[in-house]
Amino acid sequence: MSDYKTDDEKVEDLKNWWKENGTSVIAGITLAIGGMFGWQYWKDYQINTAAEASALYAKVDKASETSLEQAQPDIQTLQNNYASTPYAAIATMKAAQYYAEKGEYQPAVTALRWVIDNSKETDFKNLASIRLARVFIAMKIVDEALKLTNQTYPVAYQPLIDELKGDIYVVQNKPTEARAAYDKAMLSAGGNANELIKLKRDNLGKGS
Repeated sequence: MSDYKTDDEKVEDLKNWWKENGTSVIAGITLAIGGMFGWQYWKDYQINTAAEASALYAKVDKASETSLEQAQPDIQTLQNNYASTPYAAIATMKAAQYYAEKGEYQPAVTALRWVIDNSKETDFKNLASIRLARVFIAMKIVDEALKLTNQTYPVAYQPLIDELKGDIYVVQNKPTEARAAYDKAMLSAGGNANELIKLKRDNLGKGS
């Protein structure tokens, strides 16, 4: 008997193998093709989503040159439909700034909390937390502001955090603690300390 199977035997073996394994092979191929098209669909979806969000943000940015009031529906759409994009966070922080500068603090608080709760970017969350602390200081809600400054931030944020603590201590009429906080802020910032921190510190005098 030959050690090699005849062509007929090979064909028969192939038929039997296909009968046993054909379904799983087809399923595997189908999944592979489906995965390929699924990935392409996901990439296209991401691109389209970014483009749509960018177009909405462009309208918000344009409106910010005069008044953001007319852009509120676009900001709401960004929040509702494009919350995972950076455009939603940036537009919402623009709205918060707009309200804060008008002295309308509660809408500013709402906007900044939305960024903290919904943004996917840590930097946006950190920046929104710092701005929220500033709004709370303006509202004289110093306990909430202090909680925000006691969170963990990257080292680069330290001068801002120390300056905020100084502002809080000023509101609390604690000049000694405020001076120490401003001094620390200037030390942390090094040569990049802004003139406003220096002015705040100078206004407190040398102390006792």
